[in-house]
Order: sequence, then structure tokens, then C-alpha cells
Amino acid sequence: MIETAVTAAAGGACAGSAALLYYAEKLPGLAKVTNKLHTDRAQALLLATASAAMVATPAGAWWNENVNALNTWATSSVGEWTGLIITGFPALFVTFMFANDLVTRRVEHRTLALGAVLPVLASTIPGPIGEGVQGVLAWVITKIGTLVAGAFGIV
Repeated sequence: MIETAVTAAAGGACAGSAALLYYAEKLPGLAKVTNKLHTDRAQALLLATASAAMVATPAGAWWNENVNALNTWATSSVGEWTGLIITGFPALFVTFMFANDLVTRRVEHRTLALGAVLPVLASTIPGPIGEGVQGVLAWVITKIGTLVAGAFGIV
């Protein structure tokens, strides 16, 4: 239970940091500084980290069970490939769009929303591709969560 509280606290710190950066962009004096530092990308990664931290809580476990139940239902009732289409392809699409937005364009509200749902959807990607996406996502989120938790004195 303590680990869940620490995870939730780190997620809360990441969400709070993302919110502070978001509103700092709106202030006239700080807008020039935040635009030069590319805080929009940091916001998206912090939001993805906060979402992943919340997935590790009991509420996140409940949400993950529901997503897995949908995957199981889709696979059993309409076939394995149709289940993949219902759950796996949207997750791959979200992963691709999130990575594409971070690399090629300015981060928008869409990117922030994609970052919030990415940790939940990543668990539905089957096979080695899913394992690779989850591995990379876990590594990035662990590093960001550790940095933010250390900055706030949580760890």
C-alpha cells in the first residue's frame, strides 16, 4: 500500500508540474522563456507519467481489468483478429500519434490527451510490438517519475 501511495504521489507531482508548465505558458512574461525551453513536450511526458502512475493504483487496476475484459470479450465473441482490430490497432494508433507529435510538431491539446490515455492502451497491444512499446514507455516513465519525485522529495 505504501508503494501505491508513493506512486500516486509521484503521479500527482507530475500532473501538478504539467499544470504549472501549461499555465506558465499563458503568462505574458514567462511565455517567451517556456517557448524556448519547449515545455510543451515536457508537459506531454509529465502527463503520460502521471497517467501511468495512476494506472498503478487500485483505481488503475480496476480500469486495466475493464480494458482487458473488453479485449477478452472481443477476442472470444468476434474472433482473434477482430479483437485485435478493436483493441490493438487503436492503441498502436495512439502510440504512433503521440510519438509523432512529440518529434515533428508543436504539442497541442490532442497530444496531451493522447499522453493521458497511452499508458492504459499500451497494455492492449499484443505480441512483441506490444512488449516493445510497454518496455520503452515503462523506461521513460520510470526515469521521469524518479526525477520529479526526487525534485519534490518524495523518494
